[in-house]
Amino acid sequence: MERSISLSAGEWRIMERLWEKSPRTLTELVRALGPETGWSKSTIVTMVGRLEAKGAVTYAEGGRARQYAPAIPRERAALEETESLLRRVYRGSVGMMVNTLADSRGLTDEDIAELSAVLEKARRERK
Repeated sequence: MERSISLSAGEWRIMERLWEKSPRTLTELVRALGPETGWSKSTIVTMVGRLEAKGAVTYAEGGRARQYAPAIPRERAALEETESLLRRVYRGSVGMMVNTLADSRGLTDEDIAELSAVLEKARRERK
């Protein structure tokens, strides 16, 4: 069984860059993330090390620098985060989560159509 991987907000930013394009070296990650985050190279090195320890990132020796790549697909990470949020905050209730979103930000006609299509697909697949 695969272990669950939980990502911090900062780790998500690094993973997003790796999902966009990989492999990347630490230098490439610093160039990509530094201007928008203000993070130093040492901060990014530390965070990549944490991601590696969690099993979210792998590397291959490549020339002069390690080449980092995601070890998990974005879809798996998103599913794990969604399930964790659902359990922790909404006691597992999808309805409560959707109701909270609808009440707090209002749903556009596009949002409602998208939700309806998702629910209809789920209904068809259950049969």
